[in-house]
Amino acid sequence: MTGIAGIARQVERRTGIKTTARDVENILSCLQRVSHFWEVVYLSQKPFNIVAETVGILINEGLLENREDGTIGLTQAGKELVEVYRIYPKRHYACPHCERRGLDLSEFNELIKRFEQETKDRPEAVIDYDQGYVTSKTVISRIAMMAERGDLEGKKLLVLGDDDLVSLAAGLSELPQEVVVLEIDDRIIDYINKKAVQLELPVKAYKYDFRQSLPGEFVRAFDTFTTDPPETIEALEVVMKRGLAGLKGEGCAGYFGITKAESSFVKWREFQKMLLNKFDVTITDIIEDFNQYVNWGYLLESIRDDYSFVQVKPKLNWYRSSMYRIETVSGFSGVDNEPQECELYLDNEALIYKPVSLTK
Repeated sequence: MTGIAGIARQVERRTGIKTTARDVENILSCLQRVSHFWEVVYLSQKPFNIVAETVGILINEGLLENREDGTIGLTQAGKELVEVYRIYPKRHYACPHCERRGLDLSEFNELIKRFEQETKDRPEAVIDYDQGYVTSKTVISRIAMMAERGDLEGKKLLVLGDDDLVSLAAGLSELPQEVVVLEIDDRIIDYINKKAVQLELPVKAYKYDFRQSLPGEFVRAFDTFTTDPPETIEALEVVMKRGLAGLKGEGCAGYFGITKAESSFVKWREFQKMLLNKFDVTITDIIEDFNQYVNWGYLLESIRDDYSFVQVKPKLNWYRSSMYRIETVSGFSGVDNEPQECELYLDNEALIYKPVSLTK
C-alpha cells in the first residue's frame, strides 16, 4: 500500500501541480466528514484536479470506495490508514449568519429582493467565456463591503466583466455616482443596458476584451474597480493592469475574487508577489469564501469524465472564492496599458483542463 507521501508524489506527477503530504492528509480529513466529491473540494480548499486525482488514487489503493449512489467513503483499510497517521475529521466552524463575510446585511434585505426580482430573466452562464455567476446574497455582500469601505457612495465604479450583474445591484443601491461595465459577452452588454434604461440607473455597458488596452476615456477615471478574473497568472496580471489603469490615483480600491479550486497556494504566492512588486498597491483584505457561485448548467459536460465520482451533480454551492481588496498607495501613478496577448482561461489548475497524464 502506498503511503501518504507516495500518494502526493503520484498526484503531482499526474496533475503537474505541486502536491504535499499535508494536502493528501487534508483531503483524508475531509473524507471523514463528508461523502460527496464536491463537498470534499469545498472543505479541503485545494485545487479541483488535486482532489480528483487524490480521490482516484485512494480508490485504486483500496483506501476509498466509490459507492453506487455516487458517494465516496473510507474502506476499512482507509480507516486504519487515518488512524495510523493520526488524521482527524475536518472541523468547520463557519458563521451560519454571515457565511464568513463578517457583514450584517439586514439593511440590504430589500435590495436583495429587488435585485432578484429585476434579474429573473438574466442570461444563463455559457462556457465560451468561462462564466458562472454568484448568488444574490454574494452580489449584495459585495455592494455592502464596498459601501462600508467608502469605495462606493458618490464614487465612480468600473466593473470588468459582469455576468454577476454587480453593476445593476450597485445602480439599484443608489450609492454610486456612475457605473461603467466593460464586458465581452454581447448578451450581457445588451441585458445590462436594457435594464439600466428601464430602471433609470446610472449604469452603462460597453464591449471590451481584457487583452485590449483600456479605452482612453476610462483611464484614471474611476475611484473603484471590481472584477471576477480568470485565474491563469497571465490573465490575473492583465486584468489587474486594466483595473488599476482605470483608477484615479492614490487611495483608490480594487475588489476581486480568487478561488482555491482553480488556484493553488503556489499560484496565490506568485500572484501576491506580482501585486506587491509590480504595482503600487497594498492588500487590505482577504476574506475566505466570500463569493459563493450558483452551480452552472454546463459544469459536468465541461470537466474531466475519467472518474465517475466527478460526474455526480453537486448538492451545494461548492465553488467559492476569497474576496481580495487592494488599495493604491503613495507613488501610484498608473500602470502599463499596452495590449497584451495571453491565455485567459486554461492552465493545469483549471477545471476544464485535462491532467497531464491523461493527455499523453
